[in-house]
Amino acid sequence: MIKELIHRPVTKLSVLISGFAFTENRRHPRAKVKWPVVMTTPNGLVDGQARNISLGGVCIRCPGKPDLEDNFRLVITTKDRLILVNAEVIWSNGHRSHGKTNTHGMGIRFTKISSDDRSFIRGVISGLT
Repeated sequence: MIKELIHRPVTKLSVLISGFAFTENRRHPRAKVKWPVVMTTPNGLVDGQARNISLGGVCIRCPGKPDLEDNFRLVITTKDRLILVNAEVIWSNGHRSHGKTNTHGMGIRFTKISSDDRSFIRGVISGLT
């Protein structure tokens, strides 16, 4: 399998992780961050942490799986500003153990974001990548 991957022509970025190959389909570059986030759910607010961000979305970790509606409000807090977006969950991976705590990871797509917030994220990505 590895031999086939090495000799295959590259048309998209292919990545080999733990013996499994997959094609990277991300449209936007990402920047690693550690920003607090708050998600709105039918049961109230849920805190989490943004782990990486792009112009199209954000990867979030939180203590448990929040009960999110199809489209929800998300507030991302940076040291310079609050970013308010409408968002949807694209993937969710269940609980992962990180030290003594279990966290839930989610890939979030922005469905509505202001042009000012988009410009701010673009600046963060170009400054950190």
